[in-house]
Amino acid sequence: MTLTDDVSNVLNAWAPNLGESFTTLAYLGSASSTKWLVKSPFSSQLRLLINSDSHTTAAEMWHKVLREQKELPAPVLLLILEQMRRNPVGMRASLKAANLGFSKTLANVAYRAAGALYEDAKYSFAGHEIDVAIARFRAALSEFRFSIESQLLSESTRRIATGKYATAVAMIGRWVNVSPETVSRALSYSEESMTLGNRKPETLTYRLELLVQLFDLTGKAQLLQDALELLTNNPKIAASSELAEVEARYRLALLAEPGSINVKKHLEIATGKLQRSRPKGTVDEARCSVLSTLVAEAEQASLAMPARSTSIPRGLLALMATKPSAELWGTIRCVIDGLEHLRNDRESVPSAVLSTQLLRQMADGPDDLLNANDLSQYVEITGWLSEKASYNRHLQWEAGAAALSAAKRTGNLGLAHKALEVFNALTATHPTWPLPLIGIARVREYLAGLSVEEDLSATESWRDAATLALNSPIYARSNLGGRNEVFAVADARGFLSETFVFKRTTKEKAVHEASMLSALRLEITQQGDANLFEVPRSLAIVEVFSDDDRRWVHVSQRAAGRLVSELSAEEASNVLEPITDLLAVFHRVGGSAPAGKSAWRSLKQYLKMWSRTLFPPQQAERFVDSLHSIFPGKLPLVRKRDGHASNWLVDPAGRIVAIDLESTDFVPIGYDVSQLIEDNALIPASPDGWRSRIAIMERYLSRMETPLSKSALVAAYGWFAITRALRLGTERDAGKHLRRHARELCVLLTEFGDDATQSLARELLQALSRIEQANTEDSVPSHDHRRLSKAMAYQLRHDGPNNGVAIDKTGFASMDDLARALKVDSSHLLAVAEHPGEPRFEVRDDRIRALYGHTLNVVIEAGIKVGTPTALYHGSSWSVLDAIIKDGVNPMQRRMVHLTNIAGEAVAVGARKGAPIVLAIDQLHDAEPVAEGIWVAPCILPNRLSIVNPFIEEGGAVR
Repeated sequence: MTLTDDVSNVLNAWAPNLGESFTTLAYLGSASSTKWLVKSPFSSQLRLLINSDSHTTAAEMWHKVLREQKELPAPVLLLILEQMRRNPVGMRASLKAANLGFSKTLANVAYRAAGALYEDAKYSFAGHEIDVAIARFRAALSEFRFSIESQLLSESTRRIATGKYATAVAMIGRWVNVSPETVSRALSYSEESMTLGNRKPETLTYRLELLVQLFDLTGKAQLLQDALELLTNNPKIAASSELAEVEARYRLALLAEPGSINVKKHLEIATGKLQRSRPKGTVDEARCSVLSTLVAEAEQASLAMPARSTSIPRGLLALMATKPSAELWGTIRCVIDGLEHLRNDRESVPSAVLSTQLLRQMADGPDDLLNANDLSQYVEITGWLSEKASYNRHLQWEAGAAALSAAKRTGNLGLAHKALEVFNALTATHPTWPLPLIGIARVREYLAGLSVEEDLSATESWRDAATLALNSPIYARSNLGGRNEVFAVADARGFLSETFVFKRTTKEKAVHEASMLSALRLEITQQGDANLFEVPRSLAIVEVFSDDDRRWVHVSQRAAGRLVSELSAEEASNVLEPITDLLAVFHRVGGSAPAGKSAWRSLKQYLKMWSRTLFPPQQAERFVDSLHSIFPGKLPLVRKRDGHASNWLVDPAGRIVAIDLESTDFVPIGYDVSQLIEDNALIPASPDGWRSRIAIMERYLSRMETPLSKSALVAAYGWFAITRALRLGTERDAGKHLRRHARELCVLLTEFGDDATQSLARELLQALSRIEQANTEDSVPSHDHRRLSKAMAYQLRHDGPNNGVAIDKTGFASMDDLARALKVDSSHLLAVAEHPGEPRFEVRDDRIRALYGHTLNVVIEAGIKVGTPTALYHGSSWSVLDAIIKDGVNPMQRRMVHLTNIAGEAVAVGARKGAPIVLAIDQLHDAEPVAEGIWVAPCILPNRLSIVNPFIEEGGAVR
C-alpha cells in the first residue's frame, strides 16, 4: 500500500471528505504531493494529527506556531482546523491549557489555512498546474470567508484577508465561471480592504479585473465605465494595469456601434497600451499575446465577437463550444500562432497551456472545421508540455489523450501506440490513479476495432479502472443525480473539461442507460443542437465483484459542471427553458410505453408512502383514492426522466447536461416538468409563477407535438403539482424553504387549479399547516402582518397568562382571549395564522397555539412524521461560541433548543444573533419536528457538537 493510500484510508475513517479534498488539492496522490508529510521536521507529529483523538497534538502545534513564529504547510493547518471543527470540546480543553481561547483561535487557524492555500495556489499557477491552482484558490475562498465573517480577526488581518479573497476570485474568474454573487462579494471585500489601508497597486488592478468579470456575468455595461473611472481616479496603477484596461476597452469597442468613433477610440487606446505593456511574468506575457491578436482582429473587423465571451481563456472556450464557425476558428488559429512564437522563442509554458486548451476544443468541435495541422499541433504541443513539466501527471495524461485523439482522426497507428506508452508509464508511476487505465482501455478498444491486436483486452483495463475507482473513497459522490455509489474521477483537464463516472448498477439498467445516452446524443446531433446540449458518452459496461445484483459498472464520460440544484435562483431561472427543451428531446427518443402500461401503479406506491406520513391511516387511503379519481390517465406516457434539478448540470460553456438516464419506467407527459419546477422551487408559487408554469408546459408540449386544451393542461399540471407538494411536505431532508413552498403551492392550486384539484389542495394544505385554511391570495406578509404575528407569538409562547390569555398544557389558548389581549378582531388573528408563509401557529376550532419557542411549561406533540433527517444544525453567534463549546446548547429563556436540517437556514438564524456560526449535531434521535424545517430538543450536550463551514463551496462546486 502506498503512502497516499495509507493516509487516505486513515483520513476517510476519521473525516470522510478530507481524503477527497486533499487529493483534489494535490496534497495526496503522488510522491511529490506528500512532501509536506514525509519531509517535515514535524513528521512524527503529523501522523498523530490524522485521527479523531489528536486535539492535544493539534493544540501543541498551534501554540508552537504562535510562540516560535513557525510557518506550517497548508495541509497541516487544514488538519488542525479539522480537529477544531470535529472535536471542539477536546480542542477547547487543550487550548485552555496553553491559555488560548477557542473561538478566536478557530478564526485565526482558518485565516492561516486560507493564507497557506492562497500561497500554494500562486505556486501552482507559477508551475502551470492550473487545475490544482484553481482548486486551492477555491478552498482558500471558503476559509477566508469563514474567518472574515467571524468578526474576530484584527483590523490588520482582516485587511489582508478581504484583499486576498478578492484577488483569488479574480484569478479563478479568468479560467472558470464564478457566480455573480461571489464576484460582487469580492468587490465588496476589495473595497473594505482598501478602506482599511490596502492601497497596493495590485489590489486596484484586481478590482479592475473583477469589474470586467462582473460585466461578463451580468452584461451591465456601466461596470466597464466604472473600471475606467477607477483608473482615472488612481493614476498610479496605470503602469501595472494595462492588460486589465485593455480587457475593458476591448469589450467597450465590441459594444459600440460598428464603425463608430467609439470603436476606433477604444481600440487605438488598447493597441497603445499593449505596445507599452511590460508583462510581469509568463502568464501575463501569454495573455498579452492573445489580447494583441484579438484587438488586431477587431480593428480589421474580421469577426464580430460577443463582448461577454472574450475572457481569456474561459470566454473563448465557451464561445468555441457553443458557436463554432470557420471565422472563429480562423481567429483562434491566429491566437495560437502568437502563442507559438512565445513557446518557441521563450519556452513559455503558459503559452503552451493556452494553446493546448484551444486546440483541444477544436479537436472536440465539428469535423468540417478541423484541419490536419490542428491535430499535429495538438500532439506536438502536449508532448512538449509533458516533457517540460514532467512532474505534472495531468499533463502527461493529456499528451496521451491528444495522441489517441489524433490517431482516431487520422488512422495513424504510431500515435495510438505512443498513447499506449504514455498511459502504461503513468500506470506504473501512479498505480492507484484510475485515469491511465481508462486511457489504456480506450487505446485497446481502438486497436481491437481495427483488428490489429485482437489479443489485447480492453475489458480487463476497464474492470481494473472501475475496481480502483470503486475501492477508493476519495472518488465517491452521493450528490450526482441524488444517488449513492456513484464515483466521479476528474480528468486531466478537470477544471474546464470532463469527468469520468463509474456507476454501480444492474446489467439491465446499465445497458438501458447506455442505449438512452446514444439515442439522445444522436438526436441532438441531427437537430444541430450540440451547442446547446451535451450528453454523457457511454464508454463501457463491466462486471465487478459484488454481493448483490449491482455487480455491473457503467462507465461514462461527461462534461464537468454545476448542478442546477446548486445554482442561485436567478441562475436557475435562466436555464429552465433550455432544460425543458432537452427534456422534450429525451422524451421523444425515449420510446413508447408497452401496451396496457399504467403509470398509476408505479406512482401509487409513492403517494401511499407520503400520505401515510402525513395523514391518519384511513384519511391517507381516502386521499390517495381521491388522487386516483382525478388522475390524468388519458395523457400519453413518456419515459420517466426523474427531472429534478439534481439530474441536470450546466457546463462551463453554458450547455445543459442530462445525467442519470437509467430509469425504465413511464409517467404521464408533463410529469417530469412539474418535478423539475417544484422539487427545488425553481418558480415561485405566485400568480405570475402560475402563468410561468403554464407557459413552460405549453413550450414543452409544443416540442412534443402534443397540444392540450387549456382546461386539460390546468387539470394535469394541478395534479402533478399537488403530488410534488405532498412529497416536499413529507420529505425528511426538505428544509424550511421547500416545506414552505409546498404550502404556498397548495394555496396557489386553490386559486388556479380546477375544482377537483382545489379541494385536494385545501385538504393537503390543512394537513401541512395543521390548520384549516381559507383562500389566501397574498403569499408575502405585510409589515402589519409581521408585527401582529410577533405579538401573537410573544403572548402564546411567553406572556399570555399575565395578560388574561389562559394557555393549557398543550399550548392552546382561546382565539377570543388572545384577540382581546391584543385589541384586534379574531379574524385578523386567523388571517395571520392561516397565511402560507407562517409556520409557527396551529388553529383547532376556536383555539390557537404557537408550535415552538415557548418559555411557558407546555408540551407540543410532534407534527408531521417526517422521520429523522440526514443532518441537523443549530445556528448561533460567534460571540457565544466559547460558552456553547463549554456548556452545550441550552434553550435559555425558551423550553427547547431549535434545530434545522439545512445548514444555510442555520446561517440565517445565526445572523439574527450576530456573526453567524453553524453547529452540526451528532444525532441521538431525540429531536422532534414541530413545524416545517424545525426540530426541537431539550438541550444539546457539548460532546454532540461539531462546527460547519457553510461557505465550503464559495468558489462554485464543479461536479
